[in-house]
Amino acid sequence: MIALFDPGNLVLFLFLGITLGLPLTLLAMVFFLAIRLIPFRPAQCLVPLVAGIVLAIIYSSVDPSNPEKFGFFLFLTGIITHPLLILVPVIVMQKYLLHIPVLYAVFFTAFISVCSLFIWGALQGEMRVVEPVNVLWQFTGTVMSDLIIASGVSGLILGLDRFACGFGIKNP
Repeated sequence: MIALFDPGNLVLFLFLGITLGLPLTLLAMVFFLAIRLIPFRPAQCLVPLVAGIVLAIIYSSVDPSNPEKFGFFLFLTGIITHPLLILVPVIVMQKYLLHIPVLYAVFFTAFISVCSLFIWGALQGEMRVVEPVNVLWQFTGTVMSDLIIASGVSGLILGLDRFACGFGIKNP
């Protein structure tokens, strides 16, 4: 367990946010722009959700006891999983934004959510023990934590947008 308010750890969290948070945020924006090309609205929500769930299952079920064989694969699935799951609440709530451009909302939601997940992981010590019994629990925890944090941040951005910009202006 890492003490959050220790000055040395604040530098660590800032470093994690800059080195990992910004690239994952940009990856989430690229995924958002690609998913936005799908014309069917419910599919825009289901594609990142299903892809994120599948990647979370794969990531949780791979045995890390042989790091030479699965190391890059685990890294790649872990990197792609979070941006996909973070996009779902943004896609659902994007039509309710009044004044803020949608890409700004995607950027801030992804950045705040990813940094929150990194801090939460650092506070827990990033202990990853894979046992056949715990695979379903790890998968459920990953998906739910991503969706809850991203939904909270998206709701906060939506609320601030409606509060600051008024209720009558429509997003172009």
